[in-house]
Amino acid sequence: NGFNLVIQHPAALNYITLSLQHKNYRCKALILELLAAVCLVELGHDVVLAAFDNFRIVCQERRRFETLMKSFTQPLEFNVDYMIACMQFINIIVHSVQDMNYRVCLQEEFKLLGLDECLKKYLETHSECDLFILQIHAFLDNYFDVGQLLEDSETKQQAITKVSELEEQLGITNERIQELESGNCSKLAELQKALSFAEEQMENVKKERDDISHTLNTLKRSQHERGSSNSSTSSISSAPPGAPTSTISNIPPAPPLPPPNFIPPPPPPGPPPPLFGIPPPPGMLDAPPGSMTIKKKIQTKYKLPNLNWTSLKPGQVRGTVFYELDDEKYFKLIDFEKFEELFKTGSGLPINQGNVSPHLKQKYIKIPESLTLLDPQRQRNLGIARRKLDLDVNVISRALNNLDLKILTSDTIDILQHFIPTEAETKAFNSYLSDGKSVMNLSGEDQFLYGLSRIERLSQKLNVVSFMANFNETNQNLVPQIKAIITASSSLKNNTRFKKLLEIILAFGNYMNSSKRGPVYGFKLVTLEILTDTRTHDKRLTLLHFIVQTIDERFPEVAHFDTDLPAVEKAAQVSLENVQVDVQDLTRGLDNAKKELIIRQTIKNVEIRSLEEFINIVQDKIDRLVHDVKLAQDSFNQCVEYFGEAPRTQSPSNFFSIFVKFHRAYQQARHDNEERKRLAREAAATLDKPNKRQIIKRTQEDLLNELKGRKEAIKDQKLIKREALKDGTIETLLDDLKKAPYLRADAARRNRRKTQELMKQISRDVLAGTPNGINTNNNNTPTEVHF
Repeated sequence: NGFNLVIQHPAALNYITLSLQHKNYRCKALILELLAAVCLVELGHDVVLAAFDNFRIVCQERRRFETLMKSFTQPLEFNVDYMIACMQFINIIVHSVQDMNYRVCLQEEFKLLGLDECLKKYLETHSECDLFILQIHAFLDNYFDVGQLLEDSETKQQAITKVSELEEQLGITNERIQELESGNCSKLAELQKALSFAEEQMENVKKERDDISHTLNTLKRSQHERGSSNSSTSSISSAPPGAPTSTISNIPPAPPLPPPNFIPPPPPPGPPPPLFGIPPPPGMLDAPPGSMTIKKKIQTKYKLPNLNWTSLKPGQVRGTVFYELDDEKYFKLIDFEKFEELFKTGSGLPINQGNVSPHLKQKYIKIPESLTLLDPQRQRNLGIARRKLDLDVNVISRALNNLDLKILTSDTIDILQHFIPTEAETKAFNSYLSDGKSVMNLSGEDQFLYGLSRIERLSQKLNVVSFMANFNETNQNLVPQIKAIITASSSLKNNTRFKKLLEIILAFGNYMNSSKRGPVYGFKLVTLEILTDTRTHDKRLTLLHFIVQTIDERFPEVAHFDTDLPAVEKAAQVSLENVQVDVQDLTRGLDNAKKELIIRQTIKNVEIRSLEEFINIVQDKIDRLVHDVKLAQDSFNQCVEYFGEAPRTQSPSNFFSIFVKFHRAYQQARHDNEERKRLAREAAATLDKPNKRQIIKRTQEDLLNELKGRKEAIKDQKLIKREALKDGTIETLLDDLKKAPYLRADAARRNRRKTQELMKQISRDVLAGTPNGINTNNNNTPTEVHF
């Protein structure tokens, strides 16, 4: 408890700090080490600063730390231990606070005492003192250079602006490349289509050539067979007389000769002319006239669905294209087994068979799911969005380039704006493609999102088309709201009946309070809401009930003051702040549209006419909206000030709601008065009830007391940290500070330009072999110590 007793003592640290006037350097070094350790304990920093404030008063210093800095910058004797302790204390007293502004103030305080120049000198003249140089570098590393941060901020802003310009130029270039690629793809598609048509024509020519060749071969074969038949007939007719009888006997006897006057019947008509002039085969010479080949019925393995066609009768086929067709030759060329498996109906059992087909024993193979690079939830949402959109990425890209609002409806744009590819998703796609993989292996959602990521300036184009699609609706919503505020403000300010009503309420108030508090000349509008809180002694009537009754009986012209307030209730539902934000969004949207127009004017073959016409139309409307919003704000402010309120503390919704609530309470009070007149004789006295305001006040006091108790409890808990120091904690802090200088965790992340500027003054021979002026041969390697 020794440390806590010292901290709690009102003057202990003051006496310890005043001991810095002692001439013994060892004593002063121990004091500074102890004070540095105190700064690292909670609330210790404030106590140490208070002690030095006391030191300044007692020793009559012009500035705080003046004596300390004089002994550091102008020492009578360069005592290494004291100089190290002094540098360590300065480092900790400045940089152990969390408030950046406070640190800068402390840095400036020591700078005014000559610390910066002194450090430059010591870096040049005492570079052989490794531990001392180490403490100096720790201070410089912790140094918070506001000027450099400001310069870095400006440089960063310039760099961001330049990057934005370069990205815009790159986007324009990429868009041009994309347009060229799109045109090349279209030409390539046309060429591929022409190639496919040429190949098809070539196949038809080859087929015709094969058919002609086949026909020629058939004709040659028929010609050869006909020649062979004629030669055999002529050989039989010219047989020699000594031919064998067995051969002659096989020939049937000739019929008897007809009588001389017999007229032979006409010969029967021959068969139909053969196709392509091919003579019929020998076996078909005696076919009946007009006959067709009878087709066999096909017995399928499974029951198949019927094709509901209208067939031709056999007699109707002659002379048509079907007369020349032969479908039976395809029965062996087509895989009808697979066809039956796919189109079988019913139970799937083979016709007239009880056994199960072996094809049914095969299980369906589950198609593997496509690869996805998206989050599962985002993929599901994107799948739902794709079904709602029912648009291809190419269609969306063309619609964005053409500003086609027929395709890109408000709902479509809203969905697309929720699925703009993020930077992480774009990197994932690029990484996937850089491995040589194909996008076609990804899921449909991935391919869709990848297609969106390929659209240049997707977000900017969506914002423009969204602005174009939603402008009319937004404008139609804003105009009535702005007019409502203007109308309500003007009608309230010019309503003579309502002014008369306020006069009556002011008269009642002064009549009630003037004897105790004195008369007043006006009141806040919130008073209208508490007229119902003041009741008669029997709690049956409120002040508002009596005021309404008085007005109805004595001032009937004031009773219908609400007829002169047509737009107040509507204005109470308007948020002028939201209206202003919407108008600013419209102005910003118009600026984006103008930027898009400028970009499109630099690109050939891009739609700009519709955008130019749209900008010309909405420019005047937006200017009118801006003017009306300002007029509404001014009218509202004048109205608020007219009723004694502060415009900066009132909004239209709150201000006009006071009148709406009062009007409703007024109407309810009138209704209650009418009911009371009818029930006056039957009304009974009610029990006294505690005042509602007292209940509310008592509840609020209890709540405040509870919150105050909680706050004190939290404060007590924070104080425990200092009292909970264990034995040896301060010794551990002192040992840690001796092992390594105090470095903040953010020292490595901040700019060290100040250190570099100071180090430039050090000669090259001092720095040779000792990086940053630290002798690396010693074991005193700087390490970060975080508290």
